[in-house]
Amino acid sequence: MRGKLISAIHVAKRELALDDETYTSALLAATGKTSCRDMSADELSRVLDVFKKRGFKVRQKPVNRALKPGTVTAKIRAIWKVMHRQGFISDGAETALNRWVKSQTAAQNGGEGVANWQWLEQHPALASDVLERLKRWHRRKMLAAMGMPERTLMGYDAVCRQYEKSLPR
Repeated sequence: MRGKLISAIHVAKRELALDDETYTSALLAATGKTSCRDMSADELSRVLDVFKKRGFKVRQKPVNRALKPGTVTAKIRAIWKVMHRQGFISDGAETALNRWVKSQTAAQNGGEGVANWQWLEQHPALASDVLERLKRWHRRKMLAAMGMPERTLMGYDAVCRQYEKSLPR
């Protein structure tokens, strides 16, 4: 809470183009203190209110419903889309991914598979398992397309690079 208030105050200082002297005077007038570090959450709120009266507008960060690129579920979806683009699966839709995830998770989830791939975020171990299964399947498909045996000693990333190199330009 304090951290967010302090950040907002510093943004206000920048957006209101306050020099250090004016900024410190505003802090002192609002709370009797010259540093945000020494203020309570209530005092920080008072300072922010002062800056709002001077014209500062607090903007909420836009809600981004998209997954962070680094999440396991984002990787699952990305590999699914790549497999579709490469022609290894016929349906690249999320409903098809949901069906596949449900079939892959049924045994580990008491017979009832996870119905939506995004729900795997709540089950990190299960999500990692699904990701590894998808990578193994994708690896097998790429090796087969290149005419290489399944037992080829190359990891997933190396097979991906080799497959990309093998594609006609």
